[in-house]
Amino acid sequence: MSLWKQIRRIFECVLLLVGLVCIPLLPRCCVLGLARVLGDLVRWGGWSLRLVARANLDVAFGATRTDAVKDAILRQAYRHFGLVLLDLFWFAVFTRRRLERLVTFDESIRHYHAASPGLIVTGHYGNWEIMGQASALLGEPIVSVATPLKNPLAEKLMAMFRRRTGQEIERRAGAGKAMLKVLRRGGRMAVLLDQNTLPHEGGVFVQFFGLPVPASRAAATLARHTDAAILLSHSVVERGGRYRIFVQPPLRMAEATDAAVTQEIVTRLEGLIREFPEQWLWMYKRWKYVPDGVAISGYPFYARSESSEDE
Repeated sequence: MSLWKQIRRIFECVLLLVGLVCIPLLPRCCVLGLARVLGDLVRWGGWSLRLVARANLDVAFGATRTDAVKDAILRQAYRHFGLVLLDLFWFAVFTRRRLERLVTFDESIRHYHAASPGLIVTGHYGNWEIMGQASALLGEPIVSVATPLKNPLAEKLMAMFRRRTGQEIERRAGAGKAMLKVLRRGGRMAVLLDQNTLPHEGGVFVQFFGLPVPASRAAATLARHTDAAILLSHSVVERGGRYRIFVQPPLRMAEATDAAVTQEIVTRLEGLIREFPEQWLWMYKRWKYVPDGVAISGYPFYARSESSEDE
C-alpha cells in the first residue's frame, strides 16, 4: 500500500472516530443543519462528482427541467446524502429509541411486508441504511447484502451500525448461497439493485430513463428459485428529518423472464426518482456502460462501451 493511501486511511479513521463520539450528542436540529453544510462543502469541493451528477440529471430529464431546477435538485441531493452519512453516526446511540421516534411505517407495510419469503429490493434512494435497522422494530430483522468498504476500520464501524438492531449482513461476493438459504427457510433478504452489473457478472441491460443500463438479475433469479415475493421498499426523508418507510405491492411475475422482472423493478425505481429526484444518489456513474452495438450519443461524458470492461 502506498504512503498516501496509508495516510488517507488514518485520516478517515480519525474522522470516523470523531464522528462516532460527537455526532450522536447533537440535537436533531443540529444534525439537519450540519447535513446541509456538509452537503454544500462536498458539492463544491468534489468537482468531478459534481460533473457526473449534473450529467446524470441531463440524461434523466433533458430539456424537461430547466438548468435552475437541475441545480436545485443537485444541491438538495448533496444535502440529502449528507444527512444519510451523518445519520449513520447519530442513530448509533440510543438507536431503538431514536428509530421509534423518527421512523414511521406507512400503511402499506401492514398489507405487504408480511409476505414470506420476502425479497426486499431497494436502491440508493432515500435512506437505505435506516431501512435495515428499522426492520427490527417490526420484530423481523432482515439479512442484507453489502459490499465491504476498503478501509478496515470503516468496514467494522459500518457492520456495527448495521447490526445494532439485529440486522444480519452478508458480503456481496458469493452471497448467492446465503440468500437462497434465507429465502428457502421463509426469511427476508434485502438487496440494493441500482448498481452497474454487466451481463458477464449476472446482469442484463434494461431501460432506465430511456437508455439501456446494466442491472443485476439477482432478484428475478432468486424469486424464481424460491417463490419469494419481490418487495420494492424504500425509506424517504420527510420534514424535520423524519423517515417514512413504505413498500410497493409485491411483484410476482412467475411466467416472466428475468429480464422482464428486472425491467419492472428498474421502472418502478425510476418512477420514485421522478417523484422525489433529490433523494437519489446522482453522483453514481449509473450510465457508465453502453451495450455493444448501441450508439453512445445521448449517454453522459463518462460512458464507455460494454466491451471496454474486458480490455
